[in-house]
Amino acid sequence: MTAPVLTAEDLGKRFKRREGPTTLLGTFAGRFSPAATEAFWALRHVSFAVAEGEMLGVIGSNGSGKTTLLRCLSQVLRPDEGHVSAAHPVNGLLDLNAGMHNELTGRENLFISGSILGLLMREIHDRYDSIVDFAELGHAIDQPLRTYSAGMKLRLGFSVAIHADPKILLVDEVLAVGDLAFQTKCLDRIREMKQAGMSIVLISHDLGQIEGMCDRALWLRRGALEYEGPPRDAVAAYRAGFDAASAALTPTEAVPDAGQDGLRLGDNRIGSMGAVVSDVRLTGPSADPGGIPVLRPGDPLRLTARISRRDPALASAHFHVGVAAEDGTRAFEFNSATDGHEIVLRDGDQPVSLFFDRLDLAPGRYLLTVGLLEADWTHALDLHRDAYPFEIADGPNGTGPLSPPRNWSFGEV
Repeated sequence: MTAPVLTAEDLGKRFKRREGPTTLLGTFAGRFSPAATEAFWALRHVSFAVAEGEMLGVIGSNGSGKTTLLRCLSQVLRPDEGHVSAAHPVNGLLDLNAGMHNELTGRENLFISGSILGLLMREIHDRYDSIVDFAELGHAIDQPLRTYSAGMKLRLGFSVAIHADPKILLVDEVLAVGDLAFQTKCLDRIREMKQAGMSIVLISHDLGQIEGMCDRALWLRRGALEYEGPPRDAVAAYRAGFDAASAALTPTEAVPDAGQDGLRLGDNRIGSMGAVVSDVRLTGPSADPGGIPVLRPGDPLRLTARISRRDPALASAHFHVGVAAEDGTRAFEFNSATDGHEIVLRDGDQPVSLFFDRLDLAPGRYLLTVGLLEADWTHALDLHRDAYPFEIADGPNGTGPLSPPRNWSFGEV
């Protein structure tokens, strides 16, 4: 690795957790007993370095210390132990709307945000058109920010941030907001900036994104550095820990049938069962009812299921989908949260439908994984691992499970 541009040495950050009444009314109800405080380490003994042009991924469940780490790296928080050193100013996409005012227009907020990020007024004027074009806000740039949707605010904040030409960039799940087309546009720009030499630390619950974009990855668990290494190995270690936590919570008694043969509790079906997935069905363009769907490369596929909450304390969850070849090679995976959708759990059955416009997969047999994940990403509520088969027939072969459409031409172009 070349000389590091960002280094964390033995970082530790401690907070105080209040227990007992935290309001005046609660204090009176508790006969004037003050709330007790308990110190805990949100981050401790974490060390790593990031080289120029390197992208470092950070994964872990909520509460594992990821955001605390980025806030220490950006100097928003001062660590209680260890220190951070950086060869260049550190720009953090932690809160893209920090410093913005709802009563000011998008144009006015653009100039304020650019100044906060260190741009001179002349530089903001020079880059103004490019910022507005990237944000796709030409029609609304002179409207008050309070009239903007969450996605519009995201586009404005992100566009200003990347036009500040950062050398070191911290990204904390901000791209989980907004439409998928703009998310893709943002990720493409981040790739371009990385190729130009920018160093990036990326937090994401999209494990495929971590594997596909990062050079190395860290897995944080309970504030400690559990694993550091190649992204695929870090993700594999994180998955193993997630599955172990889910298996430990899996009940031994029977749970509602999922409407599919082959599910075995504690084996290919794990989770706390606080909410369950049932009646999972795959439908292709010419599916045999009750049989395994057989598709050609590029055919559409529809997934339907039902969600049922069993624990009334659960308010939300994430719906997970993954596809792997029969040999275990993952083709893709994603979840409702990374696609910008929130699942609010209610009493009674809730239908879920997912439509793939086309599946560009190589011929072969594939296994679909579906499940509900706890909102804090600590374990599965009901995960059906590699439980639903389908086949891709005919079509061109290649190396790996993906088979994009293609046409050859020889001679004249």
